[in-house]
Amino acid sequence: MILSLTAATAGEVFTYIGYILLALVALMIMIVIHESGHYLAGKLLGFKIDEFGIGFGPPIVKKVNRKNGELFTLRPFPLGGFCSFHGEDEEGVEDEGSFNRQKPWKRLIVLFSGALFNFLSAIFIITVYFTAYGQILPVVTAAYEVNGEANVFQAGDVILAKDGLQINVMTTDDLVGAFEDVQTGTRFKILRDGKVMTVTVTVGEYTLGDEYLDEGESAEKTGVGVVYGAQSVKLGFFRSLGRSFGFSFFIVFKILASLGALITGQIGLEAAGGTITVITTIAEVSASGFGSFLYVMAIISANLAVMNLLPLPALDGSRMVFTLIEMIFRKPVPRKVEAVIHAVGLILLILLAVFLDVFHLVRG
Repeated sequence: MILSLTAATAGEVFTYIGYILLALVALMIMIVIHESGHYLAGKLLGFKIDEFGIGFGPPIVKKVNRKNGELFTLRPFPLGGFCSFHGEDEEGVEDEGSFNRQKPWKRLIVLFSGALFNFLSAIFIITVYFTAYGQILPVVTAAYEVNGEANVFQAGDVILAKDGLQINVMTTDDLVGAFEDVQTGTRFKILRDGKVMTVTVTVGEYTLGDEYLDEGESAEKTGVGVVYGAQSVKLGFFRSLGRSFGFSFFIVFKILASLGALITGQIGLEAAGGTITVITTIAEVSASGFGSFLYVMAIISANLAVMNLLPLPALDGSRMVFTLIEMIFRKPVPRKVEAVIHAVGLILLILLAVFLDVFHLVRG
């Protein structure tokens, strides 16, 4: 939804600006949630915190907690945030509560908590989305006799799980996969008329209805005797909550699979993007409605959780690796060396994000 300023009306321009602002707010909320995970874990475990900052750039709002000296700041560029622990990247800082004086297992918990909070926020958003808008799931539209006997499926059956594994749909391949590798004895958990039940299928011969045949296609088929499609199904709060965990892990699997495909060259750079690309995507999806906005928020929340745990310099995953090295060898990597590695890594990550955004802009 990139508007041409010469062709767009003033109303369209202001509407799109509104979507951009909404996207910025959404991104900042997810970043604040992430940093709040670090902050709350640090507070519970006795870490000294110097500053909790929202945004980048010079502070425009400052507030000091007189009891413990913590500084809370609001900064003008809403593209990030941070929780600064006392002495985190400094050598020889041994003050009470300083980051590196804490036991390694405590530091691991603090470092992991940011991603954990993003993952929990994804679960919360998915629960709201499934409850209010429904989950896309395979739904049986027609069922035929198999080997001359009545089908265990009925039209309208919603497929929830196969052989104990939750069914989730994000792509066409996921939809098709629901009935792949099915054998006689495969068990499906289904939702029929509001009730959950389990059916055991039989694979055999059936005759497909003419309305589902392509020209010249034979009506005689082998399989479970169903025609199905994807529909959005409202599941109720508690069932949505239960399924949100599986769907969140499903998103994580998709993210890791996409990263692997990107690294091996199976997909191109157009599948990746920097901060500006993320903001633009959120803005464009927001134009489709609040439901689409929630859905993308959940995916990006899970994405933030995964990306921050990658062992790349400047990310939480890399800091966890350094902490694990300290636990194993009973001696930390020199703090100055670690700080340089993280600083260089941060610069490279920023350059990569800028490159990807420019790539999308030029390609578009």
